[in-house]
Amino acid sequence: GVYSMGDYLVGGEIGLFDNSRTIFPEHNFFPAETRIIFEKRGWKTITAFQTRNIPHQGHEFLQKKALEQTDGLFIQPVIGEKKLADFKDEYILTSYEILIDKYYPKQKVLLGILPLKMRYAGPREAVFHALIRKNFGCTHFIVGRDHAGVGGYYPPFAAQEIFDTFKKDEIGIEIFKYPEVIFCNEEKKHLFITDCPHKEENKLSFSGTKLREHIKNNELPPEYIIRPEVFNMISQSHNSLVDDVYKNNTKKQGFVLWFTGLSQSGKTTIADGVFKILEKKGLKLERLDGDIVRESLSSDLGFTHKDRQENIKRVAFMSKLLSRNGVGVIASFISPYKEMREKVRQQVANFIEVYTNAPLEVCEARDTKGLYAKARKGEIQNFTGISDPYEAPENPEIELFTNRETLEENIDEVIKYLEQNNLV
Repeated sequence: GVYSMGDYLVGGEIGLFDNSRTIFPEHNFFPAETRIIFEKRGWKTITAFQTRNIPHQGHEFLQKKALEQTDGLFIQPVIGEKKLADFKDEYILTSYEILIDKYYPKQKVLLGILPLKMRYAGPREAVFHALIRKNFGCTHFIVGRDHAGVGGYYPPFAAQEIFDTFKKDEIGIEIFKYPEVIFCNEEKKHLFITDCPHKEENKLSFSGTKLREHIKNNELPPEYIIRPEVFNMISQSHNSLVDDVYKNNTKKQGFVLWFTGLSQSGKTTIADGVFKILEKKGLKLERLDGDIVRESLSSDLGFTHKDRQENIKRVAFMSKLLSRNGVGVIASFISPYKEMREKVRQQVANFIEVYTNAPLEVCEARDTKGLYAKARKGEIQNFTGISDPYEAPENPEIELFTNRETLEENIDEVIKYLEQNNLV
């Protein structure tokens, strides 16, 4: 850090070392590109919002306040080196994609990234961040409480106050200096703390530490803190927080192992076994299982054809973002329709379809919960293999005959495929 530097720093001509955009290419814009996007959308005034966290309702309140005052919003998470227990980049982006899709006005928000690590330099870094957003074509920049701060090193509003020392034309971008956002328990709504006339005990603040505790314990926090869809996506994850494996892993190539097959065909058991072996190899991994996703990310969906399509669409979206950043995604879903699996294939690089092939009668014999029996009696509707069709893959990358081969043989076949294709 800064304290480890010597007495002198050497300056000189600036050279560009790396202009590649391999990290999150869909969101990695050059300033010339964002200016064109803003112009095409007819935005004359644009607010930039910087973040290095998943969005809570306080962030959403700030962003929507800015949208009341300007034509568009450019949300630009800082992507790069992070501290242990910070949220990983891919989960920050995924949570914002979910939020923008569900809760923001259409064509009013652009999500980009800023490939720049935080310096935690407080007020001066806030000026630096504002100038960067001016270059991207933004006219306004949100500076909140303790922007780019660390611990209690800087006064809480020092990053806002530094802009008072500049004339408007010196910076070239206007600053929104918003007060702290709280939830008023009396009025049951979000407010700036300066607009809440009620007693202090009714002013509920946002705490990143408490939010992490809720996520760690998989306890849904009150909705005033975070949207349930965002919480569910994060909490069902195995790997949403930065750890030593994530910090030290330089492998860039991700993949998606997509296990598909009838209920009780062996998808989950084999996928879990593959996950454990790859985890020991120190790879960046994520495990997405049908039952867990149904309880979290897709808890609002049923089992109609339309709802199943929406379920797979959500999982595909997560898989795409994660695999793009070098994460190996191991997903196990019945995913009965060819059309939806092919849509996932088209979206995801290194998509590997793994068909767990087992005859229906074998799957029924394995069913200790008696779901097949209930489906045959009509007690369960839209049950794959009974009242709803399963469209088997025609050319899967891997086909496992789970009634003829052992669990170990099935797992080994998947691992060998990954090794032969240099994915692990």
